[in-house]
Amino acid sequence: MSQLRSTHRSRSATAAVVIILGLLTAGCQGDPDVPGPTIPVVSAPATTSQSPSEGPTLTVPTTPQPSPASSDGPAANLPVPEKPPLADENSVEGLEAFTEYWFELLNYAYVTNDWAPLEEVTDPGCDTCAAIRSSVEEVYDGGQWIAGAEIEVLRFASNFEANTAGSINSYVENQQAKIIYYESDGTELGMDPKQFEPSLDVVIAVWDVDSWLLLDYGRPEGT
Repeated sequence: MSQLRSTHRSRSATAAVVIILGLLTAGCQGDPDVPGPTIPVVSAPATTSQSPSEGPTLTVPTTPQPSPASSDGPAANLPVPEKPPLADENSVEGLEAFTEYWFELLNYAYVTNDWAPLEEVTDPGCDTCAAIRSSVEEVYDGGQWIAGAEIEVLRFASNFEANTAGSINSYVENQQAKIIYYESDGTELGMDPKQFEPSLDVVIAVWDVDSWLLLDYGRPEGT
C-alpha cells in the first residue's frame, strides 16, 4: 500500500513539473491573444553624408599694398615714415635724427602730396617749405604726379649752440634724386632739367617743450 502511495506521489510530482514547464514555455513564447509589455523603441539619430553647416563666410580685410609712383599712376598706400625715438631727444644726436626724419617726411610729401605729417613738425613760417609745397601741389592739381625726388642726407654737422632766438643751426649735405613728372594718362613728361648734385643747406630748428620743430632750411647766406 505504501508503495502505491509512493508511486502516486511520484507521478503527481512529475505531472506538476510538466505543468510548470508548460506555463514557463507559454510565458516565453507569448500568447498571441494577450498583449505583452510594450518596450519603447529608441531611434538612433539620423545621419547624413552632408558636412556640418559652416555658417556665413567671413571676409578678412586685406591691407592695401604700397604702390610707388610710376606710369601706371601716382604713389598709393605708402606708409608714413615713423619717427625714431632718438628724434625726440634734446641732444645733438637727437637733432640729427630729427633732421633725417624731417627729410623723410618731405620725400613722402613729394610723391603723395600729403603734407599733414610734415606740417606737424614744421613751423608755419618756413618759407622754403611753403615754396616747395606750392610747386608740388600745382603738379597734382593739374592731374599729374611725381616720382623720384628723394632727398638723401649725406652728412650732418652742428655745434649745438642756441642763438639769441633759442634756435640751433645745423649744416646738412644732401642730394636729391631727379624728379620725374607724369601726365594724367601716364605719359612721362621727362625729368627736371636741373642737375641734382650734392648741396649744402642750413637747417634751423628749435627745441619746443618736448620735441624738435623745424623753422626753416635753405642755402647758407653768401652761397
